[in-house]
Amino acid sequence: MLVDASFMRDSSKMTSDPLSDVLELVQARCSLSGRLVAGGTWARRFSNLYAIKFCAAIEGACWCFMEGMAAPVRFGAGDVLVTNGTQSLILASNANLIAGAVNTPFAQDQDGIYRVGVGSDFAMLAGMVHIDDRRQSLLLDGLPPMLHVLGTTPEAASIGWLLKQLVHEMEPSERPGRTVILAELAQLLFVTTLRAYLAHAPENDTGWLKGLGDKRLASALSRMHAEPRRSWSLEDLAQAAGMSRTSFAVRFREVMGMPPLTYLTQWRMHVAERQLLAGVTVAEAADAIGYTSESAFSHAFKRSMGVAPGRYRKAAEDLQEAGLKHREADSI
Repeated sequence: MLVDASFMRDSSKMTSDPLSDVLELVQARCSLSGRLVAGGTWARRFSNLYAIKFCAAIEGACWCFMEGMAAPVRFGAGDVLVTNGTQSLILASNANLIAGAVNTPFAQDQDGIYRVGVGSDFAMLAGMVHIDDRRQSLLLDGLPPMLHVLGTTPEAASIGWLLKQLVHEMEPSERPGRTVILAELAQLLFVTTLRAYLAHAPENDTGWLKGLGDKRLASALSRMHAEPRRSWSLEDLAQAAGMSRTSFAVRFREVMGMPPLTYLTQWRMHVAERQLLAGVTVAEAADAIGYTSESAFSHAFKRSMGVAPGRYRKAAEDLQEAGLKHREADSI
């Protein structure tokens, strides 16, 4: 049973930033893998699956392709690609070479640069997005297999500045704090790319992330994220979106891939999961998302997460204790 907490807050004034909420929940942290330089005639398949990666072109251009695309597209300086790790990404100097692309290993040269082909017609920076394994599916399901932000779009203006800073910091240097600065710039590049993508997300893209760029749906999502304890009805959420109940329900399902109240339940369970990992009791986690009945919460949590909240909390505690003992043993 859910408790209506509307008396605690004026929902008309409560808002949240769903993109920040999701990135914080999955503990998304970015790191640079290095710089790739290619020239001449070349084609390369990148098959690092089950990992979110980003590629930012800094010089020249090439062709990029992924299975399911109608045709290869140009990937030029200032553009950024983000892939969700479900399919291989292929980059090539010529679109006709894509079919024969290979993924043979390649190593860094003496300057720490990965090289493909002969020459330096094209250069890009590559990085990884590290997320909490327990919440990996949340972000992976939100992203399309590949999102492509063009450097020519107005929203990408800050991306160009970030790329210049990254290239500058990657130059051989003894400047203090370089490692931290690179990590922070990579984080900013990833989030800024997602923001630019949301401004022009293609309607036919898969993944629910694009819903955060829909102004009407984003308004309802912000309210849900801001007040997970409130007993939201479909009518409440439709009103927040400025839409009729039916239009909102249809639009939400089309964009997000699930009904509004299903999304709300899933978000509540992710919030409760975070609470349990922080060490709160099952009763406290239930209260945090508006359940007055611990039993009802336990059933809902198990349906969503596949394990009872008490057992989940105990497993997290055991894992944390094992990690502490390991660190203590290493310090002896």
